[in-house]
Amino acid sequence: MSGARRIGPLAAGLTALTMVLLAGCTLGPSQRPALATYGPGPAATVTTTAPASGTVGPGGPGQRADPIRWQSCADVADTDPTTGQQFDVDCATVVTEGSAVGSAGRRSIEVARARAAGVADDAPVLVVLDGSPGQHGRSDVAAVAAGLSPAVRQHFAVVTVDLAGSGDADPIDCISRTDLGALATLGADPTQPEGAKALAEVTRSITFECIDQGGPDLPLVNTTEAADDLDHLRAALGTDRLTVLGRGAGATLGTVYADRYPGRVQAAVLDAPANPMDAADARAAAVGVAAEKALDAFAAACPTFSGGCPLGADPRGTVEKTVAQLDAAATPGTGRVTGGSVLLSLLLGLGDPAVWPGLAGDIAKAGQGDTTALASRLSTALGLSDSRSWVTPALIYACNDTAVRLGPDQLATAVQDVRAQAPLFGPFTLGLLGVCGSWPAPENALGAVKANGAPPILVLGAVDDPVAPYESVRALAGQLASAVLVSWQSGTHGSYPASACAAGAVDGYLLQGQLPAVGTLCPP
Repeated sequence: MSGARRIGPLAAGLTALTMVLLAGCTLGPSQRPALATYGPGPAATVTTTAPASGTVGPGGPGQRADPIRWQSCADVADTDPTTGQQFDVDCATVVTEGSAVGSAGRRSIEVARARAAGVADDAPVLVVLDGSPGQHGRSDVAAVAAGLSPAVRQHFAVVTVDLAGSGDADPIDCISRTDLGALATLGADPTQPEGAKALAEVTRSITFECIDQGGPDLPLVNTTEAADDLDHLRAALGTDRLTVLGRGAGATLGTVYADRYPGRVQAAVLDAPANPMDAADARAAAVGVAAEKALDAFAAACPTFSGGCPLGADPRGTVEKTVAQLDAAATPGTGRVTGGSVLLSLLLGLGDPAVWPGLAGDIAKAGQGDTTALASRLSTALGLSDSRSWVTPALIYACNDTAVRLGPDQLATAVQDVRAQAPLFGPFTLGLLGVCGSWPAPENALGAVKANGAPPILVLGAVDDPVAPYESVRALAGQLASAVLVSWQSGTHGSYPASACAAGAVDGYLLQGQLPAVGTLCPP
């Protein structure tokens, strides 16, 4: 789509670390949509008015909040650094009722709004939830708005949110730079002695520090509470119903919101969501299986890179050799690049083919003994040099959203079960889930969602997405009472607006109230 780029300024694979905990599907061979309807196809009119009875979900009839008061915010950029597009930007704080998180028992969310030239102050609002909590919130509003299709950003006032515990919204900044470095340099296999020791040490440290800083309210920083906060935002905006576009973990939050407040949904686009009802250990294993397939695609594409393949004649074999070599040379969890660092870099990059040539080059250098470029790539992707890394709130939300706690014995069993299907990535992705092993019991673990009574919802999924496995996305679309799934023949994470076909479906849905034909399959 001309003039459009994908949501957010960073590579789409950034959400992979959290999606190990949140993404899900059933294990087994990849399945394809039953129908192959290319392009948007015949459209169906969406019913955009709320049911006369006022559908009420588990969240109740709706929250209340004082009217929002927009004001200038000099600390938030009004220009997208990538495209140079400028917006009118303002900010607000919404104080929510209920759970106490933050100082003086107040729970708040920080909000920013970006309006393109000509978009009125009273324009309809589109809340964009891009990636994990803390990833693309208040401060990224201009970049997020610029990442939408031109028609959408010229129609809506685009709103981004720092959810409670992230960004500027009572942040719980409990993971030290040392522990973040340890997470980036875990061993490739958590069942091996050194890998298991490093995982146990960083898990204990993170759990202790986060409980100490978050206190008894730490388990309340979760997706269910965040959905309630979104409805406080809706009330503060003075609108009866909310229009939401989410991707990755943001799409999962949009799903939970639609389930809790079906009568408060105007429209919802869910791009690459996880399935909240899937068990976290199955999710982690499924991401490992999907990553194995994506690595095969990466290896097959390597010879086509400009200048040839830096990984040699056997790219996958070189990756496997480099993982083993680095794990033997460096003690996991000490900040030195390990085989786990290679796997984490791949998880963060396999969903974005545009970064594959550079990623291949960095892995090749690491295999030759120069790990500088790979370490820099990881530091940038994880925000290790930022004042606050997005990994901290992402991990807090992810651990609080699941009741699964894998101790050493359970982890060893889970790794053994997945090793045949995902010998390289399976142990590592389950090891990442092991970081939640000693976390407090959840207050609101995610479960099945239906969104009964919600208006039609548009779900997007790429059939070879290594971050949000397609089977999970398709299963979720089947569970939602009013969802229509648009599938994309791609291994890219996030269909909108990367796929012109998917972007056309989203534009038609948000702007004309039309849904694409059931079974729409967008071409590569």
